[in-house]
Amino acid sequence: MTRNQSLAFRTILFLLGGGVVALAFFLNTSGKFLTNEAIFTWLSICVMYLMFFIPIFFSTINIANFSGKIPSLSIMWMGIIGYIIASIIVILLLSNAVISLNNAVVGQVALLFLFAVCLFLAFFASSHVREISEEERKKTQFITGLKARAQVLSLSASNLPAEYEAAKTATLRTLEEIKYLSPVNGFEGFDLEFKIMDSLNVISDICDSIAADAQSVSSVSLEREAKKLQTLVKERKLLIN
Repeated sequence: MTRNQSLAFRTILFLLGGGVVALAFFLNTSGKFLTNEAIFTWLSICVMYLMFFIPIFFSTINIANFSGKIPSLSIMWMGIIGYIIASIIVILLLSNAVISLNNAVVGQVALLFLFAVCLFLAFFASSHVREISEEERKKTQFITGLKARAQVLSLSASNLPAEYEAAKTATLRTLEEIKYLSPVNGFEGFDLEFKIMDSLNVISDICDSIAADAQSVSSVSLEREAKKLQTLVKERKLLIN
């Protein structure tokens, strides 16, 4: 079902439900004098209908945002169901003269306030889920970039001359280990990842210098940076969620 089809279907449902409420109103009030209690009752019914249907009308769930919307929708629906049950109780108490109209109005206003608090909690839950999702996306994105950088660098390292064999072997082994890194929480993980990226950039610069003029670059500098990268990757692999 397309977005326009979904909107049209929900609009039809909303209008049909409103028609049912309107039909019930006219069948039960036609030719009768409406007391203040009766007006209060029908207004309460309209509010209950709107509260029940508005989340259906404005909330769309697809595979991409399914997990992100479930917490907020659960809180919202709990508030809606709680409001409807409490509102029906208020109407029944009013119709049986257990409470006065003034008390019924105060009760409904109090219920609306509690529902507003529920909406705030639902919004807070939704915002929290979005923040966590964004953090996870950034972590995954950086790790992906780190692996891509390592893969490109492995091609440069593979073409190093024979006199750099020891450093080349150590570098390629460490670059292979980077493929198996996974995102972790905490500043320590982020700090190590940035240091690994810096080390990869240094090794890349060394490889480029060797490719340009092998005689002017000592293998010691490459070996030293390769060992540094190896240490950083080992420390990063020790971190787990």
